[in-house]
Amino acid sequence: MAIYDVSALQEPFQSEKLVQVRTGKIKTVFGLPVLSAIFKTPRKDPVKVSKLGCEDDEHAFESHGGPDQALLHYCSRHYDAWRTELPSSAHLFSVGGFGENIVSSCANEHNICIGDIIAIGDEVVVQVSHPRQPCFKLNHRFEVKDMSRRSQTLARTGWYYRVLKEGCIQPGDEIKLLQRINPKWTVSTVQRYLYSEINNIEAMKELVELESLGSQIRNIFRNRLNKEFEDQERRLVGDETTEMKVWSEYKIVQKNMETPRISSFILEAVEPAETPTKVEPGSHVRLKLSGKLVRAYSVISGSTNSFELGVALDVQSRGGSEFLHEKAKPGDILTVGQITASFPLAKEADHHIIIAGGIGITAFLAATQYLKESGQSYEFHFAVATDVPFYRYLQPLGNKVTIYNKSKGQALNISKVLARNNDNSHVYCCGPPRLMDGVAKAAEQCGLPKDHVHFETFQVATSGDPFTAELLTSKKTIEVESNQSLLDVLRAVGLDIDSSCEVGNCGTCRVGVNRGRIDHRGTALLAEERETAMLSCVSRGIGHIALDL
Repeated sequence: MAIYDVSALQEPFQSEKLVQVRTGKIKTVFGLPVLSAIFKTPRKDPVKVSKLGCEDDEHAFESHGGPDQALLHYCSRHYDAWRTELPSSAHLFSVGGFGENIVSSCANEHNICIGDIIAIGDEVVVQVSHPRQPCFKLNHRFEVKDMSRRSQTLARTGWYYRVLKEGCIQPGDEIKLLQRINPKWTVSTVQRYLYSEINNIEAMKELVELESLGSQIRNIFRNRLNKEFEDQERRLVGDETTEMKVWSEYKIVQKNMETPRISSFILEAVEPAETPTKVEPGSHVRLKLSGKLVRAYSVISGSTNSFELGVALDVQSRGGSEFLHEKAKPGDILTVGQITASFPLAKEADHHIIIAGGIGITAFLAATQYLKESGQSYEFHFAVATDVPFYRYLQPLGNKVTIYNKSKGQALNISKVLARNNDNSHVYCCGPPRLMDGVAKAAEQCGLPKDHVHFETFQVATSGDPFTAELLTSKKTIEVESNQSLLDVLRAVGLDIDSSCEVGNCGTCRVGVNRGRIDHRGTALLAEERETAMLSCVSRGIGHIALDL
């Protein structure tokens, strides 16, 4: 990728094309007790803009929104720099990542000034009000512990507009500078006194008199003149419930062979917590294994201080299971992500029917322990070819578990199992494709509602018809053959795309889609996210597609 040239950002701005208009709804994000509308989708049709912003755009935080923060603009060129500087999160740095409403490539914090009056299209007129103050949510959005601090230090935060004239805007409209009132006060210059030179009295005296500067920022400078300084750390980091804790170090303290092809690993935190959190049902964790290799595995049991994994050696391993089986040993230190509950039990269910095959058992061992301890109604059906892994966890379940051993002629009759469901039974399945297809078919025949049937995938077909992908930012066009994944080809041409599970469960490898039809596979994207993104590990383009890479 090209080296990021700050001097190029300082070239005078006059006009350019509006690339995207994006809006979003409030929802719970990042598994935190917070709401946000940072995930916005591009709009193709004209969007109405009022004094409070775009129609159908929402703001979760009380200090966001309002006349001085009606629209957020972000320079798309920044994403190239972020991908280069933070390669482990490169897959997350696509257009729209900062929650912006207005997307373009030329206007930026170095050539846009506070008070600039700008026309967008034939109707809307806006005025630059103040820089965006980044908060801790950016840390979680990009999985970088100090992302909010980085963005403000490097003056890549984006900026807000107030709306002077209402109307409609749409992609392709001209963004044109009409009047520059304060040429001295670029957005980046204001950010310097807002975040770095916070004791510059002369600058603050000027800024509090800058009428076009938004009242929120002017009040910060006014308070500082009165020796009252705001708590920036809370905004940047959050509190104990929202602080970013992405990666930690764990030691392998035990490694055992469960079967000839399945190994178990017990990992202990190098710096244990005083109050560890118990592993929840359906949890997984990501491991950094070798170089930039990142893989996700189900957590069998334990807590945030010590937990157990089970890993099968895949004959077509892309490096993860092979590394753990053949190279990892007790005493090794691994970099480990947060334990995340991604496949939880349905709280509203009266009865739980769990069906697993082979290594798929690891998705449910924590769940069965929880169901047993809480006294809930459940049954566990486990199919194996020969050896039974993790029998020590199964034996205490008594008659709640039924093992079907193919080598002993024991067959799992899925239709018979599901025929015993009640109106509020929920079914969970993890195993090879044949087993999951059988459960899906039997569930439909039994009349089970689709939202009562849950699948955790560890294998998925990645082959299909060949397609071409145009990489808009990199100005390249790649060919993806029938036996290749998009992820593999992107890496082959030098793009550092992160990944975890590589079966479409986790969403780590998502890339932005600008145009084209997608054969979506995997479960990690919501329906609305599929309009603008795809999973590069499993999904495929149809014909020709264009990506924001």
